[in-house]
Amino acid sequence: MKKLTRMKLINWHRFGNCTIDFGDSTLLSGENGAGKSTLLDAIQFVIICSTGNFNKAAHENGKRKLTGYIRCKTGKENQPYERTGEISAHVALEFYEESKDLYFIIGAVVDSSSEEQETTVRYLMENTRLSDDLFLYGNQVKSIAEFRGSNIDIRQWCKTQVEARRMVTARLGRIEDKFFRLIPKALAFKPIDDIKDFVYSYVLDEKEVNIEVLRENVRTYQDMERTLDNVKKRMAKLEKIRTFHRQAKEAVDKDQMYGYFLKRSDVDLVESRLKGVEAARKSEELRLNQAKKQMEMLKKERTEKLEISTNLRVELRHNQEFTALEEQKKELERLREKQNTALAQEKELRKSVTQALRDCDELLKLTAEENAAFSQIRDYRSQLQNLDSQEDTAVLKKLTDEVIHYKQERFAGVQGELAQLKIQLDQNRTEMEKCGKKLGKLKRKKLTYPVGVELLVETLQEDFAQIGREVQPGILCEMLEIQDEEWRDAVEGYLNTQRFYVLVKPEDFDLALGTYDRLRREKKVYSVGLINTKDLEKYDTAPEGTLASVVTSRNPYARQYSNMILGKVQLCERYEDLKKYPNSITKGCMRYQNRVASAIKPEVYKVPFIGKNAFKVQLIQAEEEYGKLEELLEKQEKKLADQKKILELLSTDCDVDIKYRLDVTSTLKNVKASMEKCEENILKLQENSTLIQKQFQLDELEKVLKGLEMTISSEDRKIGDISGRIRELIARKQSLQENLVRRKEELILMGASLGELLNLWNREYEKLPKMEDVQRIQNFQNEYQRKKENNSRYSEKQKENMREAMIQYKTEHDFGAAANMEGFPEFEAVYERLKNSELLDYEEKVQFAREAAETEFREQFLAKLQENMKQAQGEFRELNRALGDIDFSSERYEFLFMPSKKYRNYYEMIMDDFNVIQGESLFSGTFHETHKAVIDELFERLSIGGESSTQALEEFTDYRTYMDYDIKILHSDGTFSYYSKVCEEKSGGETQTPFYVTVAASFVQLYSNNIGGEAAGLVLFDEAFNNMDDERIGGVLEFLRRLPLQLIIAAPPDKIQYIGPAMDEILLVMTDQKRSYVEEYHNAVI
Repeated sequence: MKKLTRMKLINWHRFGNCTIDFGDSTLLSGENGAGKSTLLDAIQFVIICSTGNFNKAAHENGKRKLTGYIRCKTGKENQPYERTGEISAHVALEFYEESKDLYFIIGAVVDSSSEEQETTVRYLMENTRLSDDLFLYGNQVKSIAEFRGSNIDIRQWCKTQVEARRMVTARLGRIEDKFFRLIPKALAFKPIDDIKDFVYSYVLDEKEVNIEVLRENVRTYQDMERTLDNVKKRMAKLEKIRTFHRQAKEAVDKDQMYGYFLKRSDVDLVESRLKGVEAARKSEELRLNQAKKQMEMLKKERTEKLEISTNLRVELRHNQEFTALEEQKKELERLREKQNTALAQEKELRKSVTQALRDCDELLKLTAEENAAFSQIRDYRSQLQNLDSQEDTAVLKKLTDEVIHYKQERFAGVQGELAQLKIQLDQNRTEMEKCGKKLGKLKRKKLTYPVGVELLVETLQEDFAQIGREVQPGILCEMLEIQDEEWRDAVEGYLNTQRFYVLVKPEDFDLALGTYDRLRREKKVYSVGLINTKDLEKYDTAPEGTLASVVTSRNPYARQYSNMILGKVQLCERYEDLKKYPNSITKGCMRYQNRVASAIKPEVYKVPFIGKNAFKVQLIQAEEEYGKLEELLEKQEKKLADQKKILELLSTDCDVDIKYRLDVTSTLKNVKASMEKCEENILKLQENSTLIQKQFQLDELEKVLKGLEMTISSEDRKIGDISGRIRELIARKQSLQENLVRRKEELILMGASLGELLNLWNREYEKLPKMEDVQRIQNFQNEYQRKKENNSRYSEKQKENMREAMIQYKTEHDFGAAANMEGFPEFEAVYERLKNSELLDYEEKVQFAREAAETEFREQFLAKLQENMKQAQGEFRELNRALGDIDFSSERYEFLFMPSKKYRNYYEMIMDDFNVIQGESLFSGTFHETHKAVIDELFERLSIGGESSTQALEEFTDYRTYMDYDIKILHSDGTFSYYSKVCEEKSGGETQTPFYVTVAASFVQLYSNNIGGEAAGLVLFDEAFNNMDDERIGGVLEFLRRLPLQLIIAAPPDKIQYIGPAMDEILLVMTDQKRSYVEEYHNAVI
């Protein structure tokens, strides 16, 4: 073993120059603050090769720094460090190599020119022991340069931590880098909270499994599989196109067959119709002959009846009474017609009278004034109500004329009033709409400006935004504030339209002017002021007593411009004082300028625009104006409706109708009297019996003749209809014959292009049910037309499906063929090439890549992980054997390891027998079936690149991941418990025991795994066994003494009686607040 024998400290905290001897096991004891941890930090400083990893067990805040040790930090505000100026310090460790019986030194020398400015160099000296002359020139401490120049035995000189650590691990036995982690962890004791973290830190080493080749093989395999899958996907897409093409082609063929069937049925249909037309013509000719015979019989009968009727009429005409009777009958018929006409007129008269009465009532209600016209309307209504009782209508006629005249005059007047009212109403509506828009903007705290102003500002904002100008143009009135409200009207009135001038920064004026000029050329904006604010600094202050003094602005340019304009206008309380100044104004807005006094119109300043509160005043004004307009509009609309109603009532249509129909009442009375007289005369003439008998015979003959005439007329029409139908049928036959020739020619022409299909389709057509009449043929055509249309739709759908599939394929695979039926052969050629060439090639490549990945996965990944896990399980068994015979306060400890709950599937796969059966593989055999999900997940992780994936994979390549860990506590009564379940209930001493046991075992493992022959065995514990009872301390020390380790333990004095007996060397560390020193412990001391 390479043992630490001595340590030299020069300028290390309170140790000015101190040499400390160590045994195989050494106890450093002393009160808090004496310097125990300072000594351990010195050892750690050399062997860990770090300046920032000092012992945290002694100072949890971890604020100790190298500067504090070198300069001896005091903690005093007025003197933070004992040592000042340029300082050099030394920490040197002397080791004895037993097998070779020689000494060597590993040390560090530090130069500090000022606080926080240190230079550290580490070195190795062979065959050398510690002595003062190595580090001192008399009482002067050697610097780095002096130390190196004066010591020829220095074998290695390390300026970097990497070099120094390589030197330390090599000289202490070529131990692993884990040494640099274990030393600080042993010193910085923490209770075991997480068993797994503890095992990772102190028990099981991290062992690298190189998976780069495996990752590359997996990626290659998956790339090949993806490529093969892409080929298969392309083939699937092309197969889809082929299916759509086949279905479309079949549909096209079927469409041609249906078309041929329909052509043949057209020929059959025309032939069937020809037969029908010929049969109908023969039938109609038979009916025509029968009708002609019937007509001859009827005409003969009519001749006979006419002769008898003529004889009777001749006889009756010689009778005077018969003649008189005929005349009276004719007169009665005339009077009846006149009565019917008069009754129709009377009905219209009644309608007009009813409407006129309603109009009079409404007119009298709407006409408020009591005048002559009002009385006239009322008399007119009274006369109309008593129309039926009036014998003479002359009075009513005269009154009607007067009413018509009055209505016509009044109608013209009301029309004029109505037109004027509509104009006023339209004006007020327009005004209300403007007011409403203004009100809306005011509610959004926006003022309404002249159109040109708003357009110029909006255009400037857009132009400024396009070039990235943050400051936007503004309107002058929005940038000003009036300080004295009594002078508001004067300011508003004097500025007038200048309030709406647009203001920009001086550097933006030229750009704004260009925009303004463009709008001018476009005839969009005129008469808007654009202010040039350049060189207005001299107007920064408003002259006292001027209109400018009552106006202010936060914008310097707006303030300067208002001072320039208003600073020359003097304020006057009285109008008599106006003439004293060239430019002046009163509160009442009387202005004096150019020796002329004038009053500003109130309309100019009535609506305020200047200042933040202008919109509030405008809002109140606008709300009042809007309310007034609403009220006015409501009155005007009611008046308009009344006037329209009066206009309707002043219509004279009914009155004129009444005027011209009044005579119908007397006409009806006269006609009625005449009809009564005529009927009386007819009754007297009909009293002669002979005359009555002959008249009856004549009347009967007239009825028979009338019936014969009707029958003859009907038969004549019938003969005409039949003749017409015959002519139509002859023409129809001619047309069908021509159509038949044309249809047959079309069928022959179509058949010529069908080739062998013609005979096939003819046979198919002849197998169909016989169609002997037109209806069946039409039914067949309707059915097959539907089939053809459905098939055509299906064909187009499949063509469209094919086209879409082709376009998708073209887009995804950059293919240049046409996406239609004509371009299909090119798609077919690609499919054949993929199927017969590329598919086979990639399947072979996938097989090769799979075998390579499988071999690497099995031999490098699974085998290495399994080997590491079995080795770890062996280490646990060795550790448990070492713990088996030692009691720690009536307890024994046993480390447990088991498959990880989280990664149990992985554990089972790794520990499974993955030597596959002949003919199987990791990707196809029993092993793959059992662990498919795990293999797929792992391969997915292996195939993903990037830093995050690499970090995630570290967990999967760490063999420790696949096991869970615990400590089994065996009690003296035969019971046991698990540390993971009771750790929170354990006292501090109980949680320390596994720590010391495991850390010691970790160091044994570390030093045993060296590859340089003899190794060191150094272990450092600070504040050791703080909360442990004497029995448990004894158990731990007994365990530690069995191990090939050199122990250096720091503990307070009260632990000496428990720890001391087991130690070879006991050293007391003491301080007098100026310096620290170490003395050997003797019984007399205590």
